[in-house]
Amino acid sequence: MVIYYTAEGGEGFLQQVLQKVLKRHGGGSQVLRTENGKPYLEKGECEFSLTDTDGLVAVAVGEQTVGLDAERRKPRKLDAILSRLTPAERAEDFFELWTAKEAYVKFLGGTLAGILPHLEYKKGVLYFKDAPVGVQLKHFELEGCTVCLCTAQEEPFTLVKL
Repeated sequence: MVIYYTAEGGEGFLQQVLQKVLKRHGGGSQVLRTENGKPYLEKGECEFSLTDTDGLVAVAVGEQTVGLDAERRKPRKLDAILSRLTPAERAEDFFELWTAKEAYVKFLGGTLAGILPHLEYKKGVLYFKDAPVGVQLKHFELEGCTVCLCTAQEEPFTLVKL
């Protein structure tokens, strides 16, 4: 798994990364979106997930389904969000909690509205309807952001700045 990142770029950065990756796979295909908006490649050459937050754009690319989310660590007004968290979640690091939830939703290809109300993050474990989810969550810091990589099986990754 490779995580490519830069300071800015959005969808243009995604295209740049996919062109680079698809050259190695001997081809290329069009980026399509599921009904929930998750991007995927028409020919399925690889799996990827894009995240874009205040000065950091990153794309995780690999062979297995992946979800990636990043949040810039900066002061925020969290009152509205904190009121929706369970008491156990209020004791967690907000940025780890939030990136874990969003990365998992991206991994599933679902929507925040449909899945978020059923998720709880406590003591570093993500639960869906009170059962631990069967995924690997890897948190790390990158360029002042908390990042979470969600995969089915644990997989080493490489960071590449473009």
